Amino acid sequence: MLFIDARNALYRAIYASKADKRHEIKYHYFVVFLRQITSWMNKYRPASVHMFWDAPRSTVWRKLILESYKNRSASTYVEDISADLAATTAIATEFFKVMKVRQYSRKQMEADDLIYAASTYSHPQPSIIVSTDSDMIQIPFMFASSRVYNPKKQEEAEVPVYNPVLLKSLVGDKSDSIPGYHGIGPVKGQALLTSPENLEKFLDVNGRTIFKRNILLIDLSLCPRTLLNRMYIQKIMSQPVCFDKDVINTLINKYKVIGFHSEYVNLTVPFMSLE
Repeated sequence: MLFIDARNALYRAIYASKADKRHEIKYHYFVVFLRQITSWMNKYRPASVHMFWDAPRSTVWRKLILESYKNRSASTYVEDISADLAATTAIATEFFKVMKVRQYSRKQMEADDLIYAASTYSHPQPSIIVSTDSDMIQIPFMFASSRVYNPKKQEEAEVPVYNPVLLKSLVGDKSDSIPGYHGIGPVKGQALLTSPENLEKFLDVNGRTIFKRNILLIDLSLCPRTLLNRMYIQKIMSQPVCFDKDVINTLINKYKVIGFHSEYVNLTVPFMSLE
């Protein structure tokens, strides 16, 4: 089973397309997105592909715990791609409905919440999670049936020795605007986790408020709707999927998906045999 962090992957596809100066005629972002996906499918040969979409960032449940959660106002990206992202997301969801891809999205839920629920539901069946989100590593830390493939590094993430939830709860997560303890980085954080006594002494001196808040934000098993997410995952996974080349061709013409026809075989054949 291939579990794809959809928005995470689509971000990469759009930025890669914008940065590519080799071609005078730009292919549609969805074609670049499909190229990525088919490369992962060819690598892992999954029986099924599952696409997980984030709820709008301003609505996610973690915002109720930390208002500054995922505040990207200081983003290093110069160009705002929100319009391209929204448009390509809408197109992608239409195509995937007729390409044997199961899709998941729920109010207030992020992709990692749903991927966690899917991983617990599918365990012990093997699954590959495709994402650059470092929070995903806690899933194979807990479930040996799961692995995380990082498309940026083009390699599988190494499962850490120390609990990644506890480590991040001490260090914080700059990418998600989650502050940790002042002066505590990965090295000092790991040193505190070498024994329960070390951690307890540190928390006695520095307080537990930050640690408790961060665990609630970071630990995917503590999502308040995990049970409902599992039920939702079960429902979607039990539904049949279809491949409809006529609808695909209609959508290509409807949205003027430049480059799809010229790579049609490579971009569709991997999907035809999915379950």
